[in-house]
Amino acid sequence: MKALVTGGSGFLGRHLVERLVLEGYEVSVLTRIPESVASLRGLGIHPVGGDVRQWSSLRNAVEGKDVVFHCAGKVEPKGRWIDYLEVNVLGTERLIQAAIEHGVRRIVHVSSIGIYGIQPEGTVISEEAGYDPSPGTRGFYTRSKIEADQVALWYAMERGAPTTVIRPGTIYGPGGKASPVRAGVRIGRVNLIFGDGKNLLPLTFVENVVDALVLAATREEACGRAYNVVDDEEVTQRAYVERIGAVLGQRRPTVYLPLPVVRLLASTADLARSALRGRRPPQGLFHRIARSLQSIRYDTSRATEELGWKPRIGFEEALRRIREQKLR
Repeated sequence: MKALVTGGSGFLGRHLVERLVLEGYEVSVLTRIPESVASLRGLGIHPVGGDVRQWSSLRNAVEGKDVVFHCAGKVEPKGRWIDYLEVNVLGTERLIQAAIEHGVRRIVHVSSIGIYGIQPEGTVISEEAGYDPSPGTRGFYTRSKIEADQVALWYAMERGAPTTVIRPGTIYGPGGKASPVRAGVRIGRVNLIFGDGKNLLPLTFVENVVDALVLAATREEACGRAYNVVDDEEVTQRAYVERIGAVLGQRRPTVYLPLPVVRLLASTADLARSALRGRRPPQGLFHRIARSLQSIRYDTSRATEELGWKPRIGFEEALRRIREQKLR
């Protein structure tokens, strides 16, 4: 099997590339900067010059490939909408069009559970929950992920593209983000966490996501389908900060801000931003913070039944692997 991976030098992409090589795939990695994949050369991968913003380079990259894994994207929290549109949305569309043209047998697009709208506390979200009905009120990154997800499934439904969409939760693991803070900020040596820390995090260990991606590339029934990929274990924000912080050697004083205090600070920030911009933002900062603090569960039964996926690696084993990687 010949595979092309976009975003192969990133956190998820690198883990995927390593797995594909182990399973005997002939792996090519799309890259704008050859030096960015230098650490992967020892695996026997083939760097392919290209850019999701350049149609001609994508046509060359997908030629002769059996499967395309699309992990690339603009993920920075700040930037212009045009940049997110060009890379995350139109880049996805160009890649799918090129893959269709060259007869690629499967296109696996990495999306996110962030595409869903706000739900009542305690809701279990399935793939049928639908997109956030107000994408314009979200940050540019999340808005672009929603539109890219829509593009991928539209091509499957309307053009018969062999596209599968994987929607992971918050991905963590060796080589991931160094900071244990998920819903809060770090000020100096202090972790400032929003809320009481009892909210559940939709965590997904990176190798569990890779399992789902590889399965999605081979299962016929996965064409035109979307799958939630979130680990089963319930891990709170407080437990994550304490356990991951200890593993990373980042045990710092942690302050949990009650929501009324968070609301006051967020409202003040909104007023200041409104004064600077001359208009009030469409969605308040507190609303977005409160959304991230919900204890929402995700239904992964479709991935289990159709892909044969189950999270192999639990939280304790994940901590052990992160610790091992740090000690190398």
